[in-house]
Amino acid sequence: MKDTLTTERAPRTGQSATTRRGAYLLDRLLLPLLVGLAALLPRCLGLADFFTTDEVYHWVSRTERFAAAVGAGRWADTILTGHPGVTLMWLGSFGQSLERLAAGAGWVAWPDSLEHLAWLRLGPVLAHAVALIGGYALLRRLVRPGLALVAALLWATSPFLVAQGRLLHLDALLTDCCTLTLLCTLVACHAERPRPWLIAAGVLCGLALLTKGPALIVLPVLGLTLFALGGDRRTPRVPVSPTPRVPVSPSSLIPRLTWSVPRYLLILAVAAATVFLLWPALWAAPDRAVGRYVDEIVTNGGRANGDGQFFLGRSDADPGLLFYPLAGLYRLTPLELLGLVLLPLTFWGWTRARSPDPLVRRERATLLALGAFALFWVIVMSVGPKKFDRYVLPIWPALLTLSAAGLLMAWGWLRARWRNRATGAVAVALLLAFQGGTLAWYHPYYLSYFNPVLGGSAAAQRLFLIGWGEGMDQVGAWLRERPDIQHGQILSALPETLAPFVPVPVREVRAIDAVIANYAVVYLESLQRNDAPEIYARIRATVPLHTVTIHGIPYAQIYQLARPYTTPVNAEFGGAIGLLGYSASQTGGILTVTPAWDTRSPVAKDLTLFLFVFDAAGTKVAQIDVPPGGVSVKPTSQWQPGEQYGVPLPVPLPAGLPAGTYTLALGLYAPDTGARVPRSAGPAADRERAGPDAVLLGSVMLTTP
Repeated sequence: MKDTLTTERAPRTGQSATTRRGAYLLDRLLLPLLVGLAALLPRCLGLADFFTTDEVYHWVSRTERFAAAVGAGRWADTILTGHPGVTLMWLGSFGQSLERLAAGAGWVAWPDSLEHLAWLRLGPVLAHAVALIGGYALLRRLVRPGLALVAALLWATSPFLVAQGRLLHLDALLTDCCTLTLLCTLVACHAERPRPWLIAAGVLCGLALLTKGPALIVLPVLGLTLFALGGDRRTPRVPVSPTPRVPVSPSSLIPRLTWSVPRYLLILAVAAATVFLLWPALWAAPDRAVGRYVDEIVTNGGRANGDGQFFLGRSDADPGLLFYPLAGLYRLTPLELLGLVLLPLTFWGWTRARSPDPLVRRERATLLALGAFALFWVIVMSVGPKKFDRYVLPIWPALLTLSAAGLLMAWGWLRARWRNRATGAVAVALLLAFQGGTLAWYHPYYLSYFNPVLGGSAAAQRLFLIGWGEGMDQVGAWLRERPDIQHGQILSALPETLAPFVPVPVREVRAIDAVIANYAVVYLESLQRNDAPEIYARIRATVPLHTVTIHGIPYAQIYQLARPYTTPVNAEFGGAIGLLGYSASQTGGILTVTPAWDTRSPVAKDLTLFLFVFDAAGTKVAQIDVPPGGVSVKPTSQWQPGEQYGVPLPVPLPAGLPAGTYTLALGLYAPDTGARVPRSAGPAADRERAGPDAVLLGSVMLTTP
């Protein structure tokens, strides 16, 4: 197998020391720096963007409480969740320390809640960049330098990894730890002195276990890897025969077990020691800490998502075995998918080129081990009913490494036909341009990325549950510009993700009848899960004022709620203005009628309202002609579809009007022509008394003024 993008070449005869030193600096310093920058920039820029649900409801407060407990020496209080999330909370605490240092020194102003989230995110983001550089360094020991570089750049720029790596959340950290653990184990299988690598694998495995319970999946993978590959390192290196290899015989099992079992136990022992040293709760309340850990795996991990799930166009408690393969395809970029499609060419090349080169054999073993790990992880995660696409994030570096192998094979074929010494640099530049351009276009909403080859976001929103809080920043920005924002509270399915962006309280949508609410935000994932259908039907009875669309996904619709009324009418004029109902009250000689208007489509003209009061004999005793919004609201030609109005309209009553029951009729007309707006729905008033296209409001009891 030919190295098509290698950065390591044997020194040529006569090559100067300066040239060799330059190649060494490129290989050992500049390329790792390139990888680190490619990983860091998209993850750290603009971290004060939006709150995800898990961050605002869980991880911000958990990190703050963890830091406070550690600072006060209250070790048992570091049990905050069964995940257990300890690595995340340590890193978030580090970000919080940087925040306090910067603010205390006067370098930055004391942050608000969103900027505070950005500081907490900074610790994990820095850890991701360091982990990616370390992953690249490990991978270079296992595969060709060119393949390691392409794989690392894919890790750095994959939208799925970047999206999760910017958050104060667990899955990206779990991905880092599991990947580095497996790579260290693979290096140990081939190293002359494996113990340092085994210890490193144990530490990283412990960090994975401290991050999230599914890290347990990696444990059997490590043991099988040591057994399958570690035994070969003690056999003599002989040229590879063109004949097929003989399967492992029973007589070879003992040496393999003798070599692998002690080393596997070393990994487990170091992992256990790491868990104990870094989780203070184990020092004070080990039984409670372990109990929470086990309960999280069994109880939470073994049940369907409590808020509901959505897959293939329907609400579904358990999406089934197809979920992760399909979700994975949609989270790949076209370039990453292309590499996986081309991967069979790599395996086909192996069958044609049986090279005795140890590096080639090591590369094959590495790719097979990574592929086996990815397959095993997906199988195990598919067993439980609770499924989110981020739960397979730990296989992403393995998949991208396999994709890099496919891309490299294709590039080697192209290079053979386009002989140019700069082809390696061109390939890296093209990769960064494509992936970097994708990231720039989707910044900062990387969660909204779906493979355009498969229909992109238009198809994904019909297949997967979408919405984790992204877009609420734009919802808040739009609402802040509303002149009536202070007139009531806001309803939302995810109130805490919206609250930092608006100046009024935000309540859960189920409080619709308990609070005076002005606006309601309908989030896409609530509709997909068919959450509270009766409430959302009420909210969506009118048209949305505004829709927040990000990369083709309508994340949130903003509705203005109907103005209060006591008597329903359900009338409509010209198909444009709805009269939902009205309220009426009398104070002395003034009858105040407050219609609840619903703007359903644009109104071409400024209209005037007429309101008639008839006595029991049908005689008109009072009348007003005013704009529907009175003098305090803009004219109807400026009403926006979805806007709701409820302006009190005073009707003077004649002196000495007898007490009794009176009938109200209402309509709209164009003041310049006098033409009435057609009544398209609602009860009709008596045409002989009120004229055409008047709506019968009903009866009111009046007292003598």
